[in-house]
Amino acid sequence: MIRTVKSRISSWAGVLMLLSVFLFSSCKWKKSVTDYVYGKTPVVEIGQDVLYAEDIKQVLPLGLSDADSTAFAEQFIRNWAQDVLFYQNAIRNIPDTKDIDRLVENYRRSLIEHEYQRRLIEQKFSSEITDDEIEQFFNDNQRLFVLDESLVKGLFLKISNKSHDLSDIRKLYTQQDDESFEEIEKYSIRNAARCEFFYDNWRTVAELEVLLPVLEKPLEDQLKDGVGLEFKDEEYIYLLNISEYAPKGGIEPLDHARSRIRGLLINSNEVSYMRKIKEDLYDAAIEKNRIIFHQ
Repeated sequence: MIRTVKSRISSWAGVLMLLSVFLFSSCKWKKSVTDYVYGKTPVVEIGQDVLYAEDIKQVLPLGLSDADSTAFAEQFIRNWAQDVLFYQNAIRNIPDTKDIDRLVENYRRSLIEHEYQRRLIEQKFSSEITDDEIEQFFNDNQRLFVLDESLVKGLFLKISNKSHDLSDIRKLYTQQDDESFEEIEKYSIRNAARCEFFYDNWRTVAELEVLLPVLEKPLEDQLKDGVGLEFKDEEYIYLLNISEYAPKGGIEPLDHARSRIRGLLINSNEVSYMRKIKEDLYDAAIEKNRIIFHQ
């Protein structure tokens, strides 16, 4: 059995003994000539299939006791051997695998072509889609950018109602200058407050509502009342400053839609681009007599 197994296995004598008991108790096994992987330590082999010490080390969970490590290794070896034996038996009983080989080759070919196409498109269009093209598409297709939920930019603060200098932070949180931002960050650190600046990133109103206590009036309605909002419960005060608001049913802001538009433009161009690539390859092959037509 394995003598010492903690975060790693240092000796495989026990595993070899375990395997020999398992295999030779179930069947007579004739060892074949096997090409081992250089630098790896073989532990078990069945025909040309080999399980290496490194394979077991890679999956062995850390922190197991010696007994649990031994049990894990034993079960892993048994599962591996059963899978190999079942596969070998399947091969013997399904000698004609031409259809399977064809499916595997078709799948492999499809994967390679897909990856090559992805790289071609990425190289071609990642830098070719300009800001002007994005803005033009946005302006020409406003109907595609109607919001189904409201978006906001701003600042969120959650502060204990026992914090000091609340009056100061109430004055600062609606200000949008670097000095105010710095003071708010310092205040948040001193008072273990939750502070989230999202002046540069749009967030949904639903995302903000999750951060707030239960409201008597929907946040959506209160956003229309003013930019600086304050809420509270028994433990905390919640401050919300809204710098920009894009209502549901309105047009999505361009800076929020930009990455999606880039994807749409790439998709619209890639079909014709890939068709041209294939036609060029075909024409070049014809010119160089690489394609042979049999009469």
